[in-house]
Amino acid sequence: MKNSYWILSSEEKKNYESLNRDINADYLIVGGGIAGLTTAYLLAKENKKVIIVEADEVGFGTSGRNTGKVTSQHGLIYSTIQKEYSSEKARLYYDANEEGLKLIENIIKENNIDCNFKTVPSFVYTEEDRYIKDIKKEYEICKELNIPCEYMNYIEGIPMSIKGALCFKNQGQFNPKKYVDALGKINQKMGVKIYENTPVVDVNIDEECLIKCGNNNVIRAKNLIIASCNAWYDGLRFFFAKEEASRSYLLCGELKDEISEGNYISVEMPTRTFRTCKDDKERNLLIAGGYDHKTGKCDNECDNFRAIEAFAKENFHLKEIIADWSSQDYISSDNIPYIGRINNEKNNVYIITGTSKWGLSNSSVGAILIKDLITKNKSKYEDLYNPSRLKSYLNVKFLENNVEVAIDYIKGKFISGSSELPNKDEGKRVSINGKRYGAYRDKNNHLYIVDITCTHLGCELRFNSGEKTWDCPCHGSRFSYKGEVLNGPALRPLKAYDEGKNKIDPKIL
Repeated sequence: MKNSYWILSSEEKKNYESLNRDINADYLIVGGGIAGLTTAYLLAKENKKVIIVEADEVGFGTSGRNTGKVTSQHGLIYSTIQKEYSSEKARLYYDANEEGLKLIENIIKENNIDCNFKTVPSFVYTEEDRYIKDIKKEYEICKELNIPCEYMNYIEGIPMSIKGALCFKNQGQFNPKKYVDALGKINQKMGVKIYENTPVVDVNIDEECLIKCGNNNVIRAKNLIIASCNAWYDGLRFFFAKEEASRSYLLCGELKDEISEGNYISVEMPTRTFRTCKDDKERNLLIAGGYDHKTGKCDNECDNFRAIEAFAKENFHLKEIIADWSSQDYISSDNIPYIGRINNEKNNVYIITGTSKWGLSNSSVGAILIKDLITKNKSKYEDLYNPSRLKSYLNVKFLENNVEVAIDYIKGKFISGSSELPNKDEGKRVSINGKRYGAYRDKNNHLYIVDITCTHLGCELRFNSGEKTWDCPCHGSRFSYKGEVLNGPALRPLKAYDEGKNKIDPKIL
C-alpha cells in the first residue's frame, strides 16, 4: 500500500516486539490505532493492567491515513440524527464528539506531544445552489440544539465559488501519526504492553476470552476490547452486515499561495475534503481527498487518484504533489458508531467500530465510553452508541446494502477468469485448469497467484489497481497481492496457487 504523508513525515516511530509466547491479560485491546491506544491510556490511568496487540504496526491503519481533522462538525449529521432519533440524541452526539476533541487536546497538552495540533474552524460547504437549503436546514437544527455555529454565504480566502457554508469554530487538526506514535510511547511508560505484527486469527468467548494469534500463541483475557476498525468478532450482532466498507483517496501537495486555515468538506457528491497545514520546513501544505466509494466497487482506483489531483490543481496553486494514498473506513447504517458492550450476554467484551469517516473524534469518544463502562458500569453515551440498537438495522440503508451483498456474492461465482496471465504491474482473475484464481505480476516480473475467494464469507475478490490489492465487494476485507490480510472482517490470509482452497471460517459467528 502507498504510505500517507503522515506516515512519511513521522520518522520517530518506535518498534514494538511481536508476541512470541502465551500470555494472560486482564484487559486485552485488539488494535493499535487511536481507538485502542486512547482506551489503553484511560484504563492505565485507572490502574488497569492492559495489553495491546496490533496486526500490523501502530498507527499504520486508518489512524495514520486520514485527513487529520478533529471535529464535531460531521457534515449534515445533526439533521440526520434528529430525523432518525431525536433532538436529544443529536445534541448528545455533539456533546460526545466535543468531549472527544477536548480529550485529544488535553492529552497533547498534558504530555507535551509534538503533533502539529492547531485550533481551526470546520466548514461544511457547497458550490451548488441546490444544496444551500440542506446546509441552511442543518444550521437551523444546530441553532435549535444550542450548538454554536455560523451560516456563511461565502468563505473569504478560499479560491472556490462557495455558495453557502456552515461553520463550527474552535475545532482541531493535527498530524495523526505523530499523535498515535507519541501515545504509544506514553502508554508503554504507564505499563501498557504493546505487541506489533501480532494478528488475531481465532477467538473463543466463554467466561474467559481465548484469542489465538497468527504465530499460534494464545492470549487468555478476562476482558476483550475490539478496537481494530472493523468487527472481526461480533457476538452475533452481525456488524459486518450493518456496516459499509468505504474507500477514499487523499493527497498532500505544497501550495504556492496560502489559503484560509480550516477543515473543509463538501455536501455534494463526490465528496471533496481539504485542509491546510505546515510541515517542519514551514512549507504550506494542502491535504485534499474524497471520491469515496464502497470497497471493491470501483473499476479503476487509479482514476480516483487522478480525480483528486485534478480537483486540487484546478482550485489551488500547487508546486508539487508530495504524497498520495487511500484509506478505508467503516460506516454504520445510521451513521452513528457502534461502541459499548458487544451484546447483553457478554459483559466482558467491548467494541469500537463503524466510526463513519470521523474516527479521530469518535474513537476518542469510544475510549471514554468503554472506560466508563469498565470503571463505573455506566456511561451517559451508552444508549446513543449502543451496538445492539434496533434502528441501526431496521432501516432502508441496511436492507439495500445487504440485498446488494447478496447480488455481489452470486454474480462473483459466475465471473470467469482470463486464459492469459497478467502483464507487468497488472492484476486480474485468471482460469488455471478450470479453476479461478487471482494473479498479479509485479514490476520485476514476479508472478503471484492466490485463491481469491474471501476467507470471511466466501465472496469473490476484485483487484484494486490503485493499491495492488484484492478487495471484497461484500464486506470490505482486503488482501495484499501475496494474500496477506490488510483489512477485516476476514482473519485468515489467502492461500497461494499450490496451497489448495481457502477456508471459509467466519469465527464472528
